[in-house]
Amino acid sequence: MGRVVIGMDPHKRSATIEIIDDRETVLAGGRFGTDRDGYRAMLAAGRRHPERIWAVEGCYGIGRHIAQRLVAAVGSGSRGSD
Repeated sequence: MGRVVIGMDPHKRSATIEIIDDRETVLAGGRFGTDRDGYRAMLAAGRRHPERIWAVEGCYGIGRHIAQRLVAAVGSGSRGSD
């Protein structure tokens, strides 16, 4: 399995993700709540792909809260990964 990009479209109470490979083939996706359980499930979906980059839409706006949670999960030295 190669490198993937996990694109995220965040909303107030949910986040939708699509996981695509280097050929832009959609490998997986889903809609997750922004509560603790939804966030854990979303991370688990992403972690099925060892070489991953998270791309969060609106990380300075509506997606800021979830982007900050991703950074906190990996530390500031892990740009774009979880």
